[in-house]
This record gives sequence, structure tokens and C-alpha cells, in this order.
Amino acid sequence: MDGDRTVIALDRIRFGYPGRPELFSGLEFSVREGDRLGVLGANGSGKTTLFHLIVGLLRPDEGRIRAFGREVLARSDYDAVRREVGFLFQDSEDQLFSPTVREDVAFGPLNLGRSKAEALQIVDETLEWLGLAGYADRISYDLSGGEKRLVALATVLAMQPKVLLLDEPASGLDPKTRSELIELLARIGGTQVISTHDMEFVRATCRRVMLMDGGAFVAEGPTDEILGNADLMLRHGLEVPYSIEAHRGVVHDHRHGAGPSHGHGHDATHDAEQHQ
Repeated sequence: MDGDRTVIALDRIRFGYPGRPELFSGLEFSVREGDRLGVLGANGSGKTTLFHLIVGLLRPDEGRIRAFGREVLARSDYDAVRREVGFLFQDSEDQLFSPTVREDVAFGPLNLGRSKAEALQIVDETLEWLGLAGYADRISYDLSGGEKRLVALATVLAMQPKVLLLDEPASGLDPKTRSELIELLARIGGTQVISTHDMEFVRATCRRVMLMDGGAFVAEGPTDEILGNADLMLRHGLEVPYSIEAHRGVVHDHRHGAGPSHGHGHDATHDAEQHQ
């Protein structure tokens, strides 16, 4: 693992919520430095649970987690992970708990040992970067859903993490803000893992995707190869994004005249079962 730029690795993870059937049974998952990875799946497939295990909000029943070349075992290990991995919760209300935006965004840098002056400078720079200049004194509770989403992202970015885990980052955003977020994530670069069932968003932000269903990864590969496989997507409760269907329609009309798409590109998809 150390020689292949792997920054996070889950090995043979078993996990189940009390009183429910086991969700993960031998789950394998890894993230490499520089990945722009989408984790796809219908609601309840296990995407959020996966993220919670990585940052230590949940602990596996069996298996190993490694982060940045070290095995994660004790609470201090998870504390170290959270200093390097920025996690955007699916629900912004879980991330914003201070009276004002300034206090919410400053909380992380202060806990990392930054001075008050340094933390306030980081707050100003982060808010400006996100187009939220002038929001510092706003009351977090009174913000709109989209504004809360961006402020929650600001609390993550202010910690300057090496890896971003973003759980449904576009949830609640209007089309303009959603487009701005796509551009922002492109500017940030680095290592990003995005959990979503928004296929257009993941197509705009991720180079590679892994498809999860029932607590297991069932397919992985380049984004358009997976998203363009209509049979695979339908089988696991998802749809081919409109942008791919529209492109196929244009290509089909040009080559063969008007008519339904033949679904070019399906053969390139790699089912996960082929690699196990």
C-alpha cells in the first residue's frame, strides 16, 4: 500500500447496526492520493455508513482501517484522521452548532491549535473563497438551506484537509449555487470522495465511480462507463443521467437517423464481481 499513493484503505470490514442484518460483510475500499472518486448508490445502500467508518463516527465489528500509512485503532488514531480528512455531513444541521458563521468556521482551526488571529484570517479567506464574504456575523440558524450547505463546507475547508469526504454536497442547492460548487471543487483539486445519488453532479466532478448496493460494491470504473450502463444502473436503483442520454441521441441521429439510442459503451463497464 505504501508505494501506490493509497491514503485510505478499508480491509475486510464487517459492520452492522444493532438489531439489523449485517450491512458490510468483508467490504474492501481504498482511496488514492489525487482521486476524484464518486461513491454511488440508492438511499440505504451504505454510502454514509462508509464515510462514518472512515472518520470514526462508527467503528467496524471486524477488519482493518488504514489512513496515511498507519493503522487506525485507538481514539487518538481517529483524532489524527479527522485532522487530515474533512468530512461534510449529509445534513448541514449536524455540522453547524455555533451562534454565528464566524464561530462555526473558526471552530476547526482553533481546535487544530491555530491562534485566534490566524483562525479569524482563515475564516475571512474561506468565506470569501466560497462567495460568502459578509456572512461572518450572520446567525447560522437563520440561514437558508443552501447557505447552510456552503457554510458547512466552509467549516471543512477551513481545516485545510488532505482529503475531502463530501456526503451529498449539492443537496439543497439552487442550480446557480450548484454550478458554482462544481467549479469550486475543480479549483480545490486534491483528493475528493463524493457520495451522492445525483448522477449529473458526480459526472461533473468525478473521474471514477464505485457503485454500492446492499452494503457491497457491485461495479467500479471510469465515470461515464458506469453511468452509461443502463442495465447496471437500473438493476441497482439508479438512472443514466440525462446528459449521457442526450449525447447518445445526438450521436445516433448523426450516424443512423432518428431513433432510440442503442446504448453505446456498455461493454466497457467492469462489474466488481469480475475483480474479486
